[in-house]
Amino acid sequence: MIAMTSDAAVKRAAELRDGLNRANRLYYIDQAPEISDAEWDAMLRELQTLEAEHPELLTPDSPTQRVGAPPSDGFEEVVHPTPMLSLGNVFDREELEAWHRRVSEYVEVDRFDMTCELKIDGLAIAIRYENGSLVQAATRGDGIRGEDVTANVRTIRSIPLRLVGDDVPSTLEVRGEVFFPISAFERFNAERVEGGLQTYVNPRNSASGSLRQLDPAETAARPLDAFIYSVSAFDGDGPETQSGILDALKRWGFKINSWSRVAADLDGVSTAFDAATADRPGLDYGIDGLVIKVDDLALQARLGTVGRDPRWATAWKFPAEQATTRLNQIAINVGRTGSLTPYAILEPVFVGGVTVSQATLHNADVIADKDIREGDLVIVQRAGDVIPQVVGPAPENKRGSDSKPFEMPDRCPACDSAVVPDDEDVVIRCVNGRCPAQAVRLLEHFASRGAMDIEGLGEKLVSVLYRQEFVADVSDIFGLADRREELIEIDRMGEISVTNLLAAIENSKKQPLARLITGLGVPHLGSENAELIAGHYLSLDALIDASLRANIWRNIPLEGDGGPDLIENLIGIEGIGPTIAESIRDWLGLYTNLRILRNLRNHGVKPPPIIKRDEDDLTLAGLRFVVSGRLESLSRQEAQGRIKELGGAVSSSVSGKTNYLVIGADPGSKYDSAIRLNVPVLEEQQFLDLLAGGAPGVTETVETRVPKSEAIRNTLFD
Repeated sequence: MIAMTSDAAVKRAAELRDGLNRANRLYYIDQAPEISDAEWDAMLRELQTLEAEHPELLTPDSPTQRVGAPPSDGFEEVVHPTPMLSLGNVFDREELEAWHRRVSEYVEVDRFDMTCELKIDGLAIAIRYENGSLVQAATRGDGIRGEDVTANVRTIRSIPLRLVGDDVPSTLEVRGEVFFPISAFERFNAERVEGGLQTYVNPRNSASGSLRQLDPAETAARPLDAFIYSVSAFDGDGPETQSGILDALKRWGFKINSWSRVAADLDGVSTAFDAATADRPGLDYGIDGLVIKVDDLALQARLGTVGRDPRWATAWKFPAEQATTRLNQIAINVGRTGSLTPYAILEPVFVGGVTVSQATLHNADVIADKDIREGDLVIVQRAGDVIPQVVGPAPENKRGSDSKPFEMPDRCPACDSAVVPDDEDVVIRCVNGRCPAQAVRLLEHFASRGAMDIEGLGEKLVSVLYRQEFVADVSDIFGLADRREELIEIDRMGEISVTNLLAAIENSKKQPLARLITGLGVPHLGSENAELIAGHYLSLDALIDASLRANIWRNIPLEGDGGPDLIENLIGIEGIGPTIAESIRDWLGLYTNLRILRNLRNHGVKPPPIIKRDEDDLTLAGLRFVVSGRLESLSRQEAQGRIKELGGAVSSSVSGKTNYLVIGADPGSKYDSAIRLNVPVLEEQQFLDLLAGGAPGVTETVETRVPKSEAIRNTLFD
């Protein structure tokens, strides 16, 4: 090959890149190849030679960079610009109707189009492009933070390195699913058998493991594929519907799943679900249901999220796969709050793509209702294709004369303490505060991904550390740095493992306050409500102060801080009810927990401070509203949400404590109540003016009701 001048090399390299990327798109995405494999190989070799002779020509979107990165020591963390949400599930038409009804009521729209897409059984991925070139790819992780797998994603030939089209946004993040095609997986396993290697169990786990190989060359050796199905961030104007997004993605060069439907109503969704069920056996990739999304993106934005699930989408899951096996034993697990939960130890059975040897039995009432006994031949299924559970005895089950109904133990299997029924939770609970099983479960929970996310501190190591008295409670975890040499001596630890563990512990000291509160294991308090409590206390110091006051009240039960006032203040937080408030007060009121909080602070645990909105922005603070009737520009729930965002409170009925009634069309009897009680009434535009910080005026002028908020008082009466 004759050496080229720089200008000629630049031009030829660009031609080769464009030609190879086009050929790649036609072959792997459109499945309509224009050139032969030999021609493609010749073009690639020519480009490799040019880039070797002129290194300045090497670009990130070059086809030569499909495998161009050296093996990594580990994956860097990526914080997603917008969370990668999970999906809520429905399992039948009735549950689907309930979801549709919630959506309709929230935005007060009776009919809306819905896109129906196959739910691919793979690994969720987020990919960012800048000026049309792939610059970063990350796994879902915990939805907030994922792993940087850019080099590995570059090896997947159905994912474009460079986008096409005149309307490609300069900044674009897309999301999709990486999967292992079934036919390719079978060939891959057959090759491993020929090579005397261990085979893989199922395509989904293999896809996940393949994408997380530290050496991109290993990922490239596995024929992964991907479908892109959404846009999470882009600049400029874009499509207005989900179906429009799919069209745009295809136009820009992405591989989308061509199986999609737009349904105008639930009958259309049911038809799509039946079609997906019928098509499932013939697909070359795994699916576990149908994803239903509100098609209108503006409606999606209005609906928002609840917890980590979008209100505007749900997954209609296929019925769980079932298998029959022997139930050898009903064992008992002691949870972090002392609850005794029965579970099944089974003869291993392959179901839903995995080998199952244990399954949930829920509680004693379920076991009694289904009459499940040790020794039974039982039906096992993976609920939602995730959690194995025992459905009940198999029809062909035959019992011996020694078969007996199951009975819950009257003593804790971990500490031999007496157990007591908890009628509220329908469980049996060990109330021994020093129960070792509870302590270990709580330590596991504290270190888990959903709480403090201490990598390396898993179930086995926690048990060892507790048994060898390295840790007794969660605060002791942060004292392990002082015992480094002792940790190295633990079997299977070693210097590198200890170094990594201590680094993970040190990094966790700056986890958000909500994660810390979640990890503390307060009964009845999950991660969503922990966010609310964190927003109330704002700092670990404030939490310690509340615990101190609760301890004082517990020993001297007087009215005031720590007792009834504390509960009343917590109930005042939207979403916190009496049960959770009392549970928090009781937890804070134990001296052992006050000591744990103080030890956490002394060990340097310091969540970043939560910055509350400026009081000047909380223009509705101290005001109580009732919203009634049908508004035109927003739904009642949206109006209530805006009120809460600005510090106001919302009630369902008009009373003497109501500051304003906001009315739309057909306000009903609440309007009459407001007039009778001299409550100011705001029509929709007046309410919108109030939200915008202007003077709302009132439809009914009254002189007896004076707003509590100084900001509103000044607006109205100056």
